[in-house]
Amino acid sequence: MEGAVLRVRHGRGFIVGRRNHLNYVDRIVITAAHCLPKKLPPCHPARYADEGTYRNLLGPLGGKCTVWAECLFVDPIADIAVLGQPDNQTFGDQADAYDRLVESMGILGVADAPAQSSERETFGDYHVDKPIPGEGPARVLSLDGRWHDGRVRRFGVLTFEPEDLVVSGMSGSPILNAEGAAIGVVSVSSMSPVIVDSLSARLVRDILAANGAPD
Repeated sequence: MEGAVLRVRHGRGFIVGRRNHLNYVDRIVITAAHCLPKKLPPCHPARYADEGTYRNLLGPLGGKCTVWAECLFVDPIADIAVLGQPDNQTFGDQADAYDRLVESMGILGVADAPAQSSERETFGDYHVDKPIPGEGPARVLSLDGRWHDGRVRRFGVLTFEPEDLVVSGMSGSPILNAEGAAIGVVSVSSMSPVIVDSLSARLVRDILAANGAPD
């Protein structure tokens, strides 16, 4: 599982599979949006390749960031982003370098976080549905490369407990469930995005379609 985590600028990211429009599985990187440079791509689909591509953004854990990546998705409010291969017609050498990096690493599956529920409380003639957070075991990767076990609470966003296991420098790391699938992305100690809630519906569908598929 550690082999799927890489460096994204001053933080981290992790590799997952995606079944793309050509129906084969490629490798993309999920990270926290605040790990990206401050300038985000233009907000329209007709942008040029260089407007959505970041230079020297990715690298192995503990190494230098020398690999370029294209921003495929970013939500700065939820604090999640997805990166992929630079356009191989415009940036051929950089696309090859991206492929060499991600293909030398492992890949994580993606799953939903523990489901929230509710219970009905009655106050006289009034009925109120009281939300109940989803809870379950989880783990995060420390800065020294060790997996630490804890628990998550899902109440819109994820809270990993104990909170002191999440420190500066771990942003963009995966939050895994007990089966080793990524369910969240480390953002801040008490609020992290749920992957399947925070990405676009298309990306979630394509990522889940690639789970367990050979690439």
